[in-house]
Amino acid sequence: MEDWTGKDLLAHMAWWHDHSVLVIEGLRAGRQPYDRTDPANATDAFNERTHRDHLDDPPELTRRAFNESLTRLLAPLEPVTDEELFADDRWPWLGGEALVETILWDSSRHYDAHREHLEPLSR
Repeated sequence: MEDWTGKDLLAHMAWWHDHSVLVIEGLRAGRQPYDRTDPANATDAFNERTHRDHLDDPPELTRRAFNESLTRLLAPLEPVTDEELFADDRWPWLGGEALVETILWDSSRHYDAHREHLEPLSR
């Protein structure tokens, strides 16, 4: 990630917003969002694939995709109940973690984790 551009980082963040959408919609529909045991679905694999898939995207497209990913993330949250969001035993697929944790790690906590990469972009 050290050699990623600001555009690469925005594409990365947009993908993780969409990851939360996939998880929310899958769990609420009564299915596993994806096979967590498949090595292709490991965090590093997701990150590498996303970087490769969006490497040649123009900056304007990436910026729009990031903004739209935030909108996509908000939509499936509307009908989510407090119990679905905060109960750590509600979704077995999450391994004892509340859904809110996934959403936070795919959004605001993720921003904090990349703060050192994001701060130079604000200058």
